[in-house]
Amino acid sequence: MRILICQCCGLPFSSKIRGTNRDLSLSSDYCYDCYRNGSFTNHHITVVDMEKKLQNMVRTNDGVTFEEAQQIICTLPNLKRWKMTHIL
Repeated sequence: MRILICQCCGLPFSSKIRGTNRDLSLSSDYCYDCYRNGSFTNHHITVVDMEKKLQNMVRTNDGVTFEEAQQIICTLPNLKRWKMTHIL
């Protein structure tokens, strides 16, 4: 099973929890938590909010270690959702 990296939250995800495009095909870029039916589940979240969400996952022991969260936070600005160069 291929592990994908969500281009919004930076978390790894399997093909079983892929987001869905407008035509309900599966997205290879985004997980189901971040992307459904061709749009982001949280339209107004900022990259700073996403950092806080990852830090909260560490505090609540939600499957992300401190080290993992720090590594993901460093990569967030380079992900498709936050880079925004993919829409030009």
